Amino acid sequence: MELSFAEMPPWIGIAIAALVAGVVGAFVGSVISKRRSNDDDPLRRHAPLMHGRPEEPIAQETPAFKRLQELLEARGVSAKEQDTRLREFAGEYATLQRRLSDIHPVGESRKTLADDAMDALENGEFEKAIKITEKLGADESAEGFDLRERAKKLLGVSAISRIVAADLYMVLMAPENARELYQHAVEELPVEAEERRAEVLNKLGTACYQCDDHDAAVRAFTKGLRLLEKTLGNDHPDVATSLNNLAMIHYAMGRYELAEPLYRRALMIDERVLGHDHPGVATDLNNLALLHKKQGNLDAAEPLLKRALSIKERNFDPGHPSLVTGLKNYASLLRALGRDEEAVAYEERATTLPPSRTVDAA
Repeated sequence: MELSFAEMPPWIGIAIAALVAGVVGAFVGSVISKRRSNDDDPLRRHAPLMHGRPEEPIAQETPAFKRLQELLEARGVSAKEQDTRLREFAGEYATLQRRLSDIHPVGESRKTLADDAMDALENGEFEKAIKITEKLGADESAEGFDLRERAKKLLGVSAISRIVAADLYMVLMAPENARELYQHAVEELPVEAEERRAEVLNKLGTACYQCDDHDAAVRAFTKGLRLLEKTLGNDHPDVATSLNNLAMIHYAMGRYELAEPLYRRALMIDERVLGHDHPGVATDLNNLALLHKKQGNLDAAEPLLKRALSIKERNFDPGHPSLVTGLKNYASLLRALGRDEEAVAYEERATTLPPSRTVDAA
């Protein structure tokens, strides 16, 4: 026969409740007891964790622990402070051992010093361990700084040598050879030589461009630009040159929307720093005008080329290569605009020889 809870006598419910309470109480008591036993052991409670597992705590009978206790007592440290110090040492002991085991001296005469320091630590010879590790650090440091200085000089000489060789390769029109040398030089220059590294990065970008690796050229020019902005500031003619270089690559790749803001920024920098009548400004105007022409925006290109030509006329003698280029560019645009008669006059001027060559011909 089955009984429902409602049909059970009251004393049975009371007995069940008492039984449950007793079981729960015993379980909780055992947990608290274990926790207290662990808390009462300062070495276990303060043992550090390694890789998710507790380190083996240092035993109180080990020479290192006993020696530290003796030292603390000899110094008149209170019992409470002793307890704190011993707890801290217990937590650090395994870490100290691990760090000593990670030391691998480079100098031949110092190969065994880390082992000697470990022995001193485990024997509680703290002053000896300190002297060994201090000397080891000082000796390795001195040798390390000497090596670093030597390495810096070696790499510096290597970088300059590679740059010279690469420059000569560029003169001989062998950019594929220059490219690798420039790349090595970029990596070998000292960390603090950021302006020089930017210069080499721009050379690397040019070599990559001449190798038809436009993506690599963009990366090199961009890195060079960032370094120049960092070292020289945002308003420097070298920054403008770097902007023009990067814009040229985007122009060659047909990325006109990326090239235009770079050309415009270069123009603003040069106008502000060099002056509105400087030949560098004429170059910027010419670059921006040719971009507009490439995009089919002839009306926007015409005043830019005209202004560029005007600057060149004031700065260069007749027959100067830059002035000749300006005349030809403007004449070409005039023909594209259907103004052939005007173009003829500029084309004729572009054939004028420079004064020195005119004298020689006479």
